[in-house]
Amino acid sequence: MKTLMIVLLLGISHAHAAFERAAHGARGTAMGGVPIALADNEWAAFVNPAALRTINERTVALFYAPRPFELKELAFIAAAYVEPTSVGCFGVAASRFGFELYRETRLAISFAEEITSGLCLGVGVTHYALSIADYGSASSLGVDVGMLMDVSDTFRWGVAASNLNAATIGQAKEKLPQQFATGVAFMPMTNATLTLSLSKDVRYPMEVRVGVEFVPVEALALRAGTSSDPSTLNAGFGVRLAFASFDYAFSSHGELGMTHAFSVLLRLGAW
Repeated sequence: MKTLMIVLLLGISHAHAAFERAAHGARGTAMGGVPIALADNEWAAFVNPAALRTINERTVALFYAPRPFELKELAFIAAAYVEPTSVGCFGVAASRFGFELYRETRLAISFAEEITSGLCLGVGVTHYALSIADYGSASSLGVDVGMLMDVSDTFRWGVAASNLNAATIGQAKEKLPQQFATGVAFMPMTNATLTLSLSKDVRYPMEVRVGVEFVPVEALALRAGTSSDPSTLNAGFGVRLAFASFDYAFSSHGELGMTHAFSVLLRLGAW
């Protein structure tokens, strides 16, 4: 019965397809998931590779959601590394979702550069690997691109496309998600950010995600957000101490319940 429940949950949470665009990191999760125009996002290799160029410190990040929907079999873990250089910014990110009966893993390698003042472009390659018990495993490669532009001092616009080459996976040539997204970030004050992201898989309706981040003091960030598909309410906080940050987020799904997520970020100095 428990295995059947897990498989059903996988079907609900991945109703569109395997490897859907999902938040990596508690900051993005708390803000509704996948903020396309969010700067200083160490998970940009999975979201919008162009945003890597807004990071000016060597960064290591870990993300863990131990029991999504209170089921340890759905555990999600990810790691990211960002290396800014004088010729651009490189990013590597990896994630794993699922358990021994069904497992998705991803490895993304990305590069971003500022083409002109306030305009960054990014490109990346993602390796997708899927393993299903009694069915075997398969893998594929997808190409990702992104753009991030500072329209003004208080307004930023981003565009991203994942799996631009329409990669498929397995002998059945199952189509991997091919998604196009755009989003904006509005900073009405130096300590507040509002985000709006629209994401469209070529086969499914548009998803809408809205988030807010407020930093009342330098060491504390408060966040909240919502998404339309899946329909969730999210919130969380971040604590920054010297070279390290800790972030927490929870997501509430009307049918599946709660998910708690945690991130640790280490800033290792500028290049």
